[in-house]
Amino acid sequence: MQEDRSQSLLSAALSYAKRGWHVFPLHSPRNGRCSCRRETCASPAKHPRTKHGLKDAATDEAVIRRWWTLWRDANIGVCTGARSGLVVIDVDPAHGGEESLADLERRYGAPPKTVMARTGGGGRHLLFAHPGVPIRNKVQVAGLPGLDVRGDGGYIVAPPSVHISRRAYAWDPAGDPARVSLAPLPAWLLAFLQTDSAGQKPSRTPEAWRELVAQGAGEGARNVTIASLAGYLLHRDVDPLVTLELLQAWNAARNQPPLSAEEVAQVVESIAGREYRRRREKQD
Repeated sequence: MQEDRSQSLLSAALSYAKRGWHVFPLHSPRNGRCSCRRETCASPAKHPRTKHGLKDAATDEAVIRRWWTLWRDANIGVCTGARSGLVVIDVDPAHGGEESLADLERRYGAPPKTVMARTGGGGRHLLFAHPGVPIRNKVQVAGLPGLDVRGDGGYIVAPPSVHISRRAYAWDPAGDPARVSLAPLPAWLLAFLQTDSAGQKPSRTPEAWRELVAQGAGEGARNVTIASLAGYLLHRDVDPLVTLELLQAWNAARNQPPLSAEEVAQVVESIAGREYRRRREKQD
């Protein structure tokens, strides 16, 4: 049984590496405790075994085989962010995460079907394709409890790792990466993630915004770029109709190929709704 489990962990780690996901070994549960043996372990069965942690993460088969030969029961860590091409929404129901996600879905619509895991702690990981712009790790997306983001410089515990409770992480049948592709990060969600911790200011410098406007965006980045620009303008009290006209013109002139006028309008409407609610909440 132990041999089967060791092989399962190794096979999973190798399969993730083939997808370009950088992996590294984590500690695991042993006799109800973390394998690090520290009585006061703050992250049991979740923290790295290697000296440099996620900085050691690799896709090299020989390196991965060596790790899981040395630590046969090691849980699997997967780097998030641009390094692996992943952004992960961590939904923790114990802290209201399902209610928070439902709140966002009521406002902006359900996120697209994507890769999804069930965590050993009873939550969910929703995996999206990295949009190609910096995405920081964030606690409480949009200020909502139980909804965190793992982006650049972060990692998740991946199936078939085992939680300290002895429950296993597993891919949801409807979100197994063997059968489901990573969906793009929804534009409205990207807009939230590109604000600072207070949710008030866009995080780019003025120079970065000028460069973004001048360069335009190609396929795979047009929606998120328009969402970012809409958020920038609307946050500065530019009228929504003016914002739409500006971005329609910018889209036609700079994006290759441009989005349809309907798609641009949909993105701007979504971000305008979010900005309106933010202002109402501030007044209240």
